[in-house]
Amino acid sequence: MSIRTCLMTSALALLIAFGAGAASADAALKSPKKVEKSLATFNRVVDHTARLITAKNYTHLLHENDELKEGAEALEKNIAKEPDDFQAKVKPLLEKAEADSQALADAAKAKDDDRLSSAHAALVASVSALIGAFPAAVQPPPGKAKEPKETGPQK
Repeated sequence: MSIRTCLMTSALALLIAFGAGAASADAALKSPKKVEKSLATFNRVVDHTARLITAKNYTHLLHENDELKEGAEALEKNIAKEPDDFQAKVKPLLEKAEADSQALADAAKAKDDDRLSSAHAALVASVSALIGAFPAAVQPPPGKAKEPKETGPQK
């Protein structure tokens, strides 16, 4: 193989590599810090609702639903300039998290501990799915809460 052929092959390989790098850069979110901040709201709500359920603080659980709605609005705004296919993937996950948060608020209004527990489990799952739909670079650290502990008579 001549030097000219080697140089042409190398140049072509660099162009292909550069093109692939540019394509992956295009796949990055346009507002990664804002998206990460919006997603962190969801983890905070999940963590805080677990503590409030354990404490049977039903009134503040309603405020957490409002907090999640605000986070959802911010997230929608922060991904508005992303490709349509990405938004189409995120939108149903976001709607599910909002619906699960509303179900938790409804259970809090009824002071129904059994419904609260199952609603919180659904919220944990839907928030995990939502956050998992985003690139790892913008995913906030995982929340600390999993499920509220059963509260019953102490022995």
